[in-house]
Amino acid sequence: MAFRIDENTCVGCGGCAFTCLFGAVAAANDDASLYSIDPSVCVDCSQCAGMCPVGAIIAPDGYKKISKVTIVPEKCKGCSLCSRVCKAGAPKGKVKEPFEIDQEKCFRCGLCATKCRFEAIEVEYA
Repeated sequence: MAFRIDENTCVGCGGCAFTCLFGAVAAANDDASLYSIDPSVCVDCSQCAGMCPVGAIIAPDGYKKISKVTIVPEKCKGCSLCSRVCKAGAPKGKVKEPFEIDQEKCFRCGLCATKCRFEAIEVEYA
């Protein structure tokens, strides 16, 4: 799965590329009048779609928007992997103690949940 850009709608403003913290969006041509999303890098966070002023970014089939990401303290071992992979800096804590997610910083991509070795991160969908 990955978001994609409708080439007929994209106006080449670059807002999507500026917004993507993962580097999944880049100019698709020499004059940067069109952008594309690399599906091997996209984590389906939807930040680019929220930035697009013309609605050119299309969610993948079956996409479910994440409404909340939380860490279950009883399962968290404090390994800090979640904080190391999070581009927003949302997981906070001390190593070897349960971490927690700063909901103000979290943009609900769910990447931390896919990397957690202890299944301590729960994802709720809208």
